[in-house]
Amino acid sequence: MSLLSKISELPRAPQPPVAWKVLWITSLGTVIGVGITAFLAFAWKCPLLLGPFGATAVLVYGAYKAPLAQPRNVLLGHFLGALMGVAVYDFFGLSWWSLTLGVVLAIIFMAVTYSVHPPAGATAYVAIQTGGLGMDYWYILNPVLLGAFILLLVAIIINRMGKRDYPVAWW
Repeated sequence: MSLLSKISELPRAPQPPVAWKVLWITSLGTVIGVGITAFLAFAWKCPLLLGPFGATAVLVYGAYKAPLAQPRNVLLGHFLGALMGVAVYDFFGLSWWSLTLGVVLAIIFMAVTYSVHPPAGATAYVAIQTGGLGMDYWYILNPVLLGAFILLLVAIIINRMGKRDYPVAWW
């Protein structure tokens, strides 16, 4: 028996059909939100930010009802990720273990504040990898929180225009 046939026999999660309207709303929000933040990431000379922002876009436009996609998680998660990343870089510089420490601390702080947002782990990583763009703690406000706020604002507008309930909870 081949590996492919064994894989095809595994139970599948039920997947409801996706309506075209849902795809259009998701696509429009993603084009606008990621378009703006991508433009800014290149203007900030930090295209690595597209990783965490792209992952946030998947949540706020595609999985908008998920707890991880709510404004508290997005804003507080990115804030904590950036704070941990900048602080770890400030104290320890760039190394394999400082990258690890920054992500671990971001996860711990998000967990204890009930603000888990997976893309914020990448925000911590990028903050250390880029040295916070040499901006020290200002990096947290601009570009990180500004970018997260833009994605949220577009998500609120587009999801409401598409008659989708977002956010489910503000804070």
